[in-house]
Amino acid sequence: MRKLHLNKRVVLFVLVVLVIFPLKAQSNFILKGVLMVDSKLLQNAKVIVYENARFIDSTKTSSTGKFRVNLKTQKEYILAFEKTGFSVKKVLISTILDKSKSNGIITKPIVFNLNSKQVLVSGKSGKYDAAFAINENGTFTKNDAIFSDNVKNSEDKEADLRKEISEKKTEINKLNKNLGPDEKTRLNSKYQQALIEIESMLSLSEQEAKLIITTAKLKSAEILAEAYFKIPDISENSKENQAYSLNKADLKRVGIKDKDFYNRKDIKKYQETIQKLEQNANKTKKDSLLYLRFVVKFNEEFVKSVKLQLALDSINAKSDKDKEQLLKRKSKIETIEKLIEKAKSKINLQEMEIENKNLMLLFSISGLLFFIVLFVVVYRNYRSKRKTNARLKFQNEEIEKKTKKIIDSINYARTIQQAILPIKTNIDKYFESFIIFQPKDIVSGDFYWFTHFEKSNTSVFAVIDCTGHGVPGAFMSMIGNRLLVEVVNESKIINPAEILQHLDENLRIALTQDETSNNDGMDICICTIQHNKNGQSKINFAGAKRPLFYSTNNEINHIKGTVRGIGGRARLRKKPVKPFVTHTLNLNKGDYIYLTTDGIFDLQSPNRRKYGRRNFMKLLEDIKNKPIIYQQDSIEDALVTHKGSELQIDDITVVGIKI
Repeated sequence: MRKLHLNKRVVLFVLVVLVIFPLKAQSNFILKGVLMVDSKLLQNAKVIVYENARFIDSTKTSSTGKFRVNLKTQKEYILAFEKTGFSVKKVLISTILDKSKSNGIITKPIVFNLNSKQVLVSGKSGKYDAAFAINENGTFTKNDAIFSDNVKNSEDKEADLRKEISEKKTEINKLNKNLGPDEKTRLNSKYQQALIEIESMLSLSEQEAKLIITTAKLKSAEILAEAYFKIPDISENSKENQAYSLNKADLKRVGIKDKDFYNRKDIKKYQETIQKLEQNANKTKKDSLLYLRFVVKFNEEFVKSVKLQLALDSINAKSDKDKEQLLKRKSKIETIEKLIEKAKSKINLQEMEIENKNLMLLFSISGLLFFIVLFVVVYRNYRSKRKTNARLKFQNEEIEKKTKKIIDSINYARTIQQAILPIKTNIDKYFESFIIFQPKDIVSGDFYWFTHFEKSNTSVFAVIDCTGHGVPGAFMSMIGNRLLVEVVNESKIINPAEILQHLDENLRIALTQDETSNNDGMDICICTIQHNKNGQSKINFAGAKRPLFYSTNNEINHIKGTVRGIGGRARLRKKPVKPFVTHTLNLNKGDYIYLTTDGIFDLQSPNRRKYGRRNFMKLLEDIKNKPIIYQQDSIEDALVTHKGSELQIDDITVVGIKI
């Protein structure tokens, strides 16, 4: 495995950009960085943040080696860098503020290099590859426990880097004298590539800042442009100006006295308003239109006065010349009235335009605010989900580790359980047989048991189904195996009914079922096979809720067991329990006996139909005259066909013995 060490050949270069943010107690800031190894960007490296040995966050470097994490002040963090093929690197980051210094704001990017020239590992911080602290004025500090000899602010980082590049270039030129053409080309190529990467990283934060500022300025200019409109120029037509302007000469021409007209309260009010609007140096378009509207109203009142004066003069007109003058005055008044109406229409139209544009501006600002709020909500949800996903990922990894340990332990338990089962070769010494043993889980609640007494030439065979399956059933199988050894091998009890009775008593004692609510038990079919010299065998059978199937005289028969289990709830019944009964059979050479647990009968098909006892007996009828190996294959094939894609719901054990 390639190792990441701080030596002469490997330089770990981390560019950290702290977002401009005041560092106050318990404030947040974003730590941005670029991870490099051997002057190459290290992508897809895992960056994990710990606080007090507790997982906080994790991320991965992008294709350009960049990463970003969120930190708080008044904290100490450990940043761990992990990647396949490299050793884990840890950096200690302290944001505990130095109260002796004034509160400051980080205004420039901060760079720190971890290279071979630094003394980064000591007795006080030896468990970290580097250690840095951030104080209130936004710089890295050095103290007894947290230190760095190569930390610089961005204001002189470029000059230092360029100086170092110049020095390296001088060294390269010296080396070029002793190198061949190919080596010179390769060395210069690497140098130019490193220079380009460094220049790119130096300009990274500046480019991002300029882009954000430019975008903000363009957006603000766009919004402000919608808020202001040009003042309409209504002096293009000199005739139209008559609708907006009036002077004393006009009053005299129509015969109105200045004093009479200007002393009117409404005229004074119009004049005051017009004067105020005229004095407003920063008129908006709305104010300009309001000014023009008051001027038009003023002129409307003037026209009304003129028309009234014209009516009075018409009454007093005597000569044709006077009447001719009145007609001219009337024509001028009508022209002015038309211009006033035209001006009013223009003002109304422009006011509608302003109102529509203001409404559009309002909608635009509302939409912008909505999208800003939506962005903030979505971003916060994104951050929250990212943190949640990081925690879930960490938890899943822990669960996977624990699950693997558990499965490994269970697999080892299976090895132990299989070790207590009878060895097939020992059984084959006395008769042909097959054993189908299919646990539902890794370990089984079913087990089979065998022993042989040479003196009496008697074999004892049992198939046991313990309560439950998996790990609980496996524990019960260990207890059952030990109890059978005590009763049969040690106590020399070979009568099946007596064996079951002793097992029932000993199991209740072992599980303290008379004093506790434990209801675990076993279902057993057990038989003894006594081999006679005349070729016949005497079979003694007793069952605890399990039957015995046998083939003789070309027929399949079965004997039911006692409707009572070993241990369990039988002790709670008020009525006397049924005693176990021993059944005796005499079978000839070539006959078969079959012992099973209920797992084969409960096996379900995809349409939820159980295999059942009837199908099993029909299968035995079909294979009763077949060799023992053929019988085993036929039963296994029948189970696979019936189960299909359905999951096995219980342990399955089937034992066939040829007499």
